[in-house]
Amino acid sequence: MKAERGFTLLEILVVLSLLGILLGLVGTALVSANRASAKAERFSQRLDDLRAAQGYLRRAISQALPVAAGEAAAKPAVFSGQAHGLSFYAPLPESVGGGLFQQQVSLEHHRLRVRLARLQGTTLQPFGEPQVLLPDVEQVTFSYRGLAPLGKDSGWLATWPWPERLPRAVRIEARLRGPVPWVTEQVSLRLDLASEATP
Repeated sequence: MKAERGFTLLEILVVLSLLGILLGLVGTALVSANRASAKAERFSQRLDDLRAAQGYLRRAISQALPVAAGEAAAKPAVFSGQAHGLSFYAPLPESVGGGLFQQQVSLEHHRLRVRLARLQGTTLQPFGEPQVLLPDVEQVTFSYRGLAPLGKDSGWLATWPWPERLPRAVRIEARLRGPVPWVTEQVSLRLDLASEATP
């Protein structure tokens, strides 16, 4: 009767080594897949945040109104536009309470923020805490275009020199941290640029 041949110790060690290598490869692939999935999720979340911020700015700026707080004799600013921030009056959507608000947009500590104050008659009432529209913003630049008092097109300006008037359009450029770029926005105001303040 022929004796059965078993595995040698060397053969068993070779098989175990191969299994270890395969398990290591599978583990590395799973870790890489998890990292790729987390990166894709962060990218998607960042893209959603960016779209929400741009959507808010488009909606709010396009609805800017020629109203202001203060006495008529004081010529209050209808629209204040600087290179790194702007202030204007526009309604909030009914879904978040509605009403007419002064909205101040600026970059603070790498966060694009909006401050709100409710317009009641000719006075402003602070409304809640500043809201972060978008974090991780390296730089934001606003520029403005409209009609000069004599009716000539102003071209793009780094600041808006006629605070008693609305501009025709606002351009928003920004540099963000991370892989998602800010596409330059140009927002047209719905109302005519030559409107005077209505206190």
